[in-house]
Amino acid sequence: MNFMNLPKEFSNKEKSKVIIVPIEYDGYVTTGGGANKGPKEIIKASYELEYFDCELETEPYLAGIHTTKSIVVKKNKENYFYKDSQKMLDRLSTLLISKKFPIFLGSDHSTTFPVVNYLEKVNSDFGIIIFDAHSDLREPLGKETWWHACVSRLISKKHKTLIAGIRSQDFYEKEYLDSKDSKSLKVILANDLKKSQKTFNLELENLPKKIFISIDVDFFDPSIIRNTNTPEPGGFDWFEINNLLKEIFKRKEVIGIDITEFSPKGPLWNYKGEAYLLAKLIYKVIAYKFN
Repeated sequence: MNFMNLPKEFSNKEKSKVIIVPIEYDGYVTTGGGANKGPKEIIKASYELEYFDCELETEPYLAGIHTTKSIVVKKNKENYFYKDSQKMLDRLSTLLISKKFPIFLGSDHSTTFPVVNYLEKVNSDFGIIIFDAHSDLREPLGKETWWHACVSRLISKKHKTLIAGIRSQDFYEKEYLDSKDSKSLKVILANDLKKSQKTFNLELENLPKKIFISIDVDFFDPSIIRNTNTPEPGGFDWFEINNLLKEIFKRKEVIGIDITEFSPKGPLWNYKGEAYLLAKLIYKVIAYKFN
């Protein structure tokens, strides 16, 4: 499958500046499942995209967009996330994407962990911005941990991290944020972000020049994205996330992005519009990067 079903001259592996990496992984989640089906449905929906971006008056596909084969990892029998993560990292390491702009279509949010580990191999210092309804700061505890609920805690150990849009959190996560162990972390609650983007812009200045962006689709309001396993009321819309992304691309060097937790269920009509929205969001990201 090829993003936007582009002809070979605009999806050539060597010449394309953008690389789309689908990751199919049905891991250890709080509830539900099926996020491993999200990447393919987003790519299918991208076939309906217009080439021209009427806001920026540009054609982002001219940068070249190559889509790799899906990285498919099945949950191991030992029920141990780090083994799954290592498999994903090993396969990512074969892609040789250091000179490309990578867009990872993840599954549950735990897939961001091996992605960040991979980017550490091809970039020096970089910060991370996470758009999420949940802070995902739980402590990994044995085999029964919901690993997608630990991802922000894991990746923030090495990188300055800003989590924006939070509207659901465990008391122990708040305790962790108030401790000295979380000095590399900043969180902006959804209420505060909706009132003003000023705090976000200020925190953006405190991050390194290079930035990786991770988008959990439950950042959106459930009226916009229903097909995710942990929806939360009070989320964000199309224009709100685009305004935030434009600010990031204006001020920072974005080295990659991922989109996670899209879990299409039922007949096509139940999620087609949502898959299309996410495909268009990817195209917008490419436009911001190469405009």
